[in-house]
Amino acid sequence: MNMGHPRDRTFVMRLSKLLPAFTLLATVLMPGAAAATPEMPWNSKYQHVGVATCAGSNCHGGQQAFDDAYVLQNEYLTWQREDAHSNAYKLLLTPEAERMAKNLGIGKAEEARECLTCHSDYVPAERRGRRYSLREGVGCEACHGGAEEWLGPHVTDNTHAENIADGLFPLADPVNRGRLCINCHMGSTDKPIDHRMMGAGHPPLDFELDTFTNIHPPHFQVDADYRERKPYAPAAKTWAIGQLIAAEQFLSGLDSERFRDRGMFPELVFYDCNACHHPMREPRWNAGAGGPLGPGEVRLADAYLLMSGHVLDALAPSLAEDWRGTLNALHRASQDSVGAVRQQARALSALIDRALPTIRDAEIGSNQALALMEALARSGIERDAGDYTAAKQIFYGLEALLAHLRQTGRKPGKDVGSAMDRIFKTVDAESRYDPVAMRAGLRQLRQALSGMQAG
Repeated sequence: MNMGHPRDRTFVMRLSKLLPAFTLLATVLMPGAAAATPEMPWNSKYQHVGVATCAGSNCHGGQQAFDDAYVLQNEYLTWQREDAHSNAYKLLLTPEAERMAKNLGIGKAEEARECLTCHSDYVPAERRGRRYSLREGVGCEACHGGAEEWLGPHVTDNTHAENIADGLFPLADPVNRGRLCINCHMGSTDKPIDHRMMGAGHPPLDFELDTFTNIHPPHFQVDADYRERKPYAPAAKTWAIGQLIAAEQFLSGLDSERFRDRGMFPELVFYDCNACHHPMREPRWNAGAGGPLGPGEVRLADAYLLMSGHVLDALAPSLAEDWRGTLNALHRASQDSVGAVRQQARALSALIDRALPTIRDAEIGSNQALALMEALARSGIERDAGDYTAAKQIFYGLEALLAHLRQTGRKPGKDVGSAMDRIFKTVDAESRYDPVAMRAGLRQLRQALSGMQAG
């Protein structure tokens, strides 16, 4: 039985350390064309019936995995015992949450919509079933959709498509899945996270689809039956799609009322934290950081946009030049007006719309994965590692691509592992981030990768 993505324990432990306590997600991937993203579970018409309805011992509440079933059937206990989503509501009862809510002037955190939208399966009162409870945290239906119609049929002979027609959210498609998860893990119009929340004490959020999948306790099995029903997307494709989805979400925010002209300062959550929040005794700016902007000019948070550029270089090269030119135009627009920013954000979003079908259907070989690793390492050495946020995304990408190499039978040597350990130590804690050490680790990795390419 192969559980989830085949990553080692060291990977899971070190990746978990990089993520704020509020950030974890789950589920499975399926390549191939898909329809437009369906309505999100919190907005759909279906009633949410509660976690308890899934927890029967002959359903998903078994004490251990079943050997003779399509699914493990111990998913409820995995969620309850190991999954941070089950503790999301409990975080609102902590002294830290009480302090943040007081700072924001919103009353009790456990009663405030601003907090509950992401720390629970928050739906309107009329769509809460008899066994529904906010206190369950981020339960099954927060991701899988209100179970009013699909709960009964999904245990019979219904196909996956029939369950989706009954309200099951199609998480098997990585684009749909990324678009769902990122609402809480990055913020959206439905689930807004702003600079005021950060100032009140909320930890910064970041997102990387493949990493978040792998640190999540697996509640699914990837075996022959699974692959027959739901084709499995490898790590490199998951990473590539996740970067484009994160970029899409960021650009959508720029083109919404969340990014508005408030006088002296716009909404600062869209700007790079590290452009302001780093020790002044350690200058990190270098030419090229922030596109065409110079030193001291506050820049938009472009880490996902930079990573998406590398994805396009490798998998949709016909769009890459337009992407970089428009990204530079976006940075210049950020020094002009909200309207100018929105215009360039729409242009970049249009390029993502064109790229996603190609990326979703791409077959990524080991040589392409190696080339992408080389591109990420080179970008960090030459420009991007001065920014902690971008440096962490470079590390995430390198880990995903390294996993992809293993999945395709291309085993890296100890020298690659040693370089990755060195890079991880530099991004392990933001307060200790050293861009000089990061670049040294990236140079070591490039040398190790050259040996793999030669082999």
